[in-house]
Amino acid sequence: MRDQTWDFSLSSVFALICVVILLFSFLFLPWGGTRLTDNGARLVSDAFSGAPGAREVPLLWLVPLMGSVAVIFAMWGALTPERSRLATFISIGAGIGSLVYFITALGAPQDPKFPLGLGFWAAFGASLGMIAQFLMAMPPVAAAWEGFAAGTGKVFRVPPGLVPYLFIAPALILYFVWIIAPTFYTIYLSMTNWDGITDPKFIGLDNYIRLFTKDRTFTDSLWNNLRWLVIFITVPTTLGLGMALIFNQEMRGGKIFKVSFYSPLVLSLPVIGLIWSWVYNPSLGLINSFLTGIGVTDPPGWLGDRQLAIWCVIAAAVWRQVGYVMVLYLAGLKNIDPQLVDAARVDGANRWNLFKHVIFPLLAPVTTIIAVISMIDSLRAFDLVAIMTRGGQNTQVLANFMYIEAFNNYRMGYGGAIAVVLFAISLVFIGFYLRQTLKDELEY
Repeated sequence: MRDQTWDFSLSSVFALICVVILLFSFLFLPWGGTRLTDNGARLVSDAFSGAPGAREVPLLWLVPLMGSVAVIFAMWGALTPERSRLATFISIGAGIGSLVYFITALGAPQDPKFPLGLGFWAAFGASLGMIAQFLMAMPPVAAAWEGFAAGTGKVFRVPPGLVPYLFIAPALILYFVWIIAPTFYTIYLSMTNWDGITDPKFIGLDNYIRLFTKDRTFTDSLWNNLRWLVIFITVPTTLGLGMALIFNQEMRGGKIFKVSFYSPLVLSLPVIGLIWSWVYNPSLGLINSFLTGIGVTDPPGWLGDRQLAIWCVIAAAVWRQVGYVMVLYLAGLKNIDPQLVDAARVDGANRWNLFKHVIFPLLAPVTTIIAVISMIDSLRAFDLVAIMTRGGQNTQVLANFMYIEAFNNYRMGYGGAIAVVLFAISLVFIGFYLRQTLKDELEY
């Protein structure tokens, strides 16, 4: 006879399912009406930011807050059965907290122009499920479930070959929603004339024809990206490899130097852009103050000079990238078999021959990764240009040019065409990287 004790492990799993439904409904389903843009996340964001025409939805913030609390404790209860009882009660409390909003909303007068939508009702049902999860822990329910599952075990048994796909299915769904679908939609928009407000008007390849034949700014932006690409592949790679070779050996203060060179990577690109804007300041900047101090009477304007501005922005990007490359090469050097190095030294190889014929060839996989990452980073460069020059002084790159056309000039279709071109160029390098990665895995 089954032990008549409460088993809360199944209730935690049930609560986790309800919380996922709750948060998905809040983020992606229409909270009022039928438009997906009127989801709960959009309503809360508009209310907190004070957007013009924002709808009054009191206490709606309780839904994501209580959902976040519940998902943490439901996972905790599912992963640690000995704590599932406490996790269940906390999840039930979160469900009651979110239900406060729904009771308030159902008790308030309804706006006929904004009826309660699918997302509201799905989240409401999920909140009730979070509260009712304790029923799954009751001994009769648990016993009935086990008996039903035992009697029809073949129905609920997942084929082993499908298990990996079930685990990656949530990530693939989100990837499709946020990456794949918008990519195809952007390709469609690139063949339209759209200002972002009215309905898109299909114009075929007119945006691409104008882009490649009539727009000088596109040519300048592409040329700046190529400059960025060449510098990014050569300078950070060379400096990072050199520093990695130096710091790979025991030296006094080596850890301090490693942290110092890596620390710029911790800073966000907008912060780096602001720092280097101050450094390049023509009156009070660090560089011009130093030049004035040593007797230079007419120091350059740096970011105000059309010939120097793009190189100044690239230099700021290189400063951040060097530490990243250094760390990757250090990791590669640690994986080199010391016996190979010792054998080369026994054979009489000097330092240059040791580096040329042993160390650098063994670092080829790391070099490939660094080169491809540098290519991708140079092609999607945006932040530093936007912060340091706002695209002026002939410093526009493709991503910056796309943003200005789409969101400043309200030519979404033309901006989409630029995005598609940038995507196609990036795809070439990503394809090369994937090809090399798969080739190395097959050889291994």
